[in-house]
Amino acid sequence: MGEVIVPLGMVFDPAQTYRVIILDIRLPEVIACIIVGANLAVSGAVMQSVFRNPLAEPYITGTASGALLGALIGLFINVVLRLGSLSSMIILPILSFVGAMFSIAVVVMFGRGGWLSLVLAGIAVSIMLSSAVMILDTYLLTILPTLPAVVYLLFGTVSGVNWSEDLVMLCVSLPVIAYLLSSSREINLIMMSDEVAQASGVNPGQTRNVLITLTGLLTAVSVSFTGIIGFVGLVTPHITRLLISSSDNSKVMPLSIISGSTIMLYANIISKVLVPGVVMPITAITSLFGVPILLILLRGGRNE
Repeated sequence: MGEVIVPLGMVFDPAQTYRVIILDIRLPEVIACIIVGANLAVSGAVMQSVFRNPLAEPYITGTASGALLGALIGLFINVVLRLGSLSSMIILPILSFVGAMFSIAVVVMFGRGGWLSLVLAGIAVSIMLSSAVMILDTYLLTILPTLPAVVYLLFGTVSGVNWSEDLVMLCVSLPVIAYLLSSSREINLIMMSDEVAQASGVNPGQTRNVLITLTGLLTAVSVSFTGIIGFVGLVTPHITRLLISSSDNSKVMPLSIISGSTIMLYANIISKVLVPGVVMPITAITSLFGVPILLILLRGGRNE
């Protein structure tokens, strides 16, 4: 499904036109949806557990704005130096990660007074970096108006993602997600309290820093290729915990990965068929459905 409807009978034996649509356009987008959905969902589950707050999500420490600024700087360097697509695929994730880590470092530095201080610092850093993003974005569009990737990075979309970019995201995401899944015990202990974690032989401060860094890496690699996609990281862990009636991260994280990927896949379809001939930003679709779900959860007083 999409702007062009491929007949069901042509999916496994496509004609040349449909072959290009399916293999070169649709499948890379599907893989990107699965990877990004998994990245944001598992990052949200980890952040909510690490900060012991149901409103935590991958972007709470300003990582999205920082990662996006890094990606735009990488895009600017690529345009100015004419490095080509291969260099762009390497530079964008690296600078996105640097930007995400910078925002996390600033938020943690100024948000040591507790959860409220952390949130306020995150908001402040996000606004500051978003301003820098708008300035750089405007300049890039001025010197190179035919660069649509700049605009789409702000809105969030998987349109235009190719197999090479999928491979880069996969190479980064798979080992990080595998490590996070293997660390479910430590995450559960930190979720209870630092004292419990320490009594069980886990260094809460060090472990928390590692987990925040890894979720920042997942966020950065997602933002660098698909832009900011909202509410997947916030709502998906809530839905998962509600469905399984458990906060055990050994169950919540793997199921959140499945749920996040599924949400992204359906959001991608809706973004293409909602208005015929127009591809809507995915973040508009995820927010459209994510906000009511969050309000229903808040109304029902469901706090994990």
